[in-house]
Amino acid sequence: MKLLAKITLSLALALTVLLSIWAVCFYFATIEEINDETDDSLIEYSDELIVRKLAGVVLPSLDNGTNNTYYIDEISADEALSRDWITFEYKEIFISSINEFESARVLTRIFMDRNDRYYELTVAVPTYEKEDISRSILWWIVALYVLMLLSILCISVAVISYNMRPLKAILKWLDDYNPGKKMPPVPSDTRVPEFSRLASTIQSAADRFEVQYLEQKRFIGNASHELQTPLASCSNRVELLLDSPDLTRAQAEELVKVHRELQELIRLNRTLLLLTKIEHGQFPEKKPVDFSSVVDNALEMFGEIYSSRCIQVRKTVQEAFRFEMNEQLAVILVRNLLKNAFLHSRQGSEVSLNMDADGFSVANPGKAPLDSTRLFSRFYRETPSGEGSTGLGLAIADSICRSYGLSLVYAFRDGNHIFSVRFS
Repeated sequence: MKLLAKITLSLALALTVLLSIWAVCFYFATIEEINDETDDSLIEYSDELIVRKLAGVVLPSLDNGTNNTYYIDEISADEALSRDWITFEYKEIFISSINEFESARVLTRIFMDRNDRYYELTVAVPTYEKEDISRSILWWIVALYVLMLLSILCISVAVISYNMRPLKAILKWLDDYNPGKKMPPVPSDTRVPEFSRLASTIQSAADRFEVQYLEQKRFIGNASHELQTPLASCSNRVELLLDSPDLTRAQAEELVKVHRELQELIRLNRTLLLLTKIEHGQFPEKKPVDFSSVVDNALEMFGEIYSSRCIQVRKTVQEAFRFEMNEQLAVILVRNLLKNAFLHSRQGSEVSLNMDADGFSVANPGKAPLDSTRLFSRFYRETPSGEGSTGLGLAIADSICRSYGLSLVYAFRDGNHIFSVRFS
């Protein structure tokens, strides 16, 4: 989950709890305020009725055009003294003016006249239906909650996104970072100290890595170059010894083995030198390369080399793939991919090549997918490769593609290993 999504989700959960508590408090506070206002009006109305009763003034008619209802009944002293003299409650009462029952807030008061007689005054004021007002309040609370939640989340996302711009710039720099490639400094145009510190730390780590990377490449290049001469000298000396007439059969066989191993070392050393030159950009010459002709030449060559295996070749060219790059590296790229396909194909199987204007792919049959995380690493071999493999062919192909902004992608589909070279 992305950081922004995680923050948004956390805010939504926290706001849901907070606003839910607020909604409950708001509901009960609203009910309490309505009750207080209703009770105040009931007390004022009952005071007026009691004063008029005690003064002997005619009381208002029960059918006075309002929905207010009152009753005055005389009660005994024992009953009056045994009860609370003022109580509030909700009841369903009959409203004569509308001839039906309504929910009402009812005030019951006990008072005494100058003759020590006790009366019970019941005053009822029609009020809201609890269910109606509950639904109404709930609807408005939900509407307000959704509006507030969306508003807060939108504002929060906008604010967080704006303040996360330095982090996004740093992440983009990391995505674009390629060892050995000239890169601009890590973006640090921010007043936020945490982001500035992060950019500084990444820049320091990248600088250290670049130094180590260049030293490693320089060491490999220098070592390969220095080894080339003594290896060639040793190979020549072994060849001279093989021409000696005094050699026994056993000695000759051992020298042949030594010569074969020396040739393997020489080939491996040349491959490392080539890889180093590619990574150092020592092939600056570029020209538009027609890969269809490069493929034809490579197929013809490998068809002859591996003719004993009876491997069939199926080539499908929808449109020629043309790309501006060093022609020698283009030949190496195609040959390495095709050699890998021929080398790892069983006898009598089929190697296929598909090409269009955006690239080409090479496929050969296989039993199980390869480890794509290590496939383009140097000297990586899934299985013993047999004659002619150094474990560097795919690493060289990947390095060539990266040097020119191409992508080399591996996939395993329908029982075939597929290596695709495409525009990135």
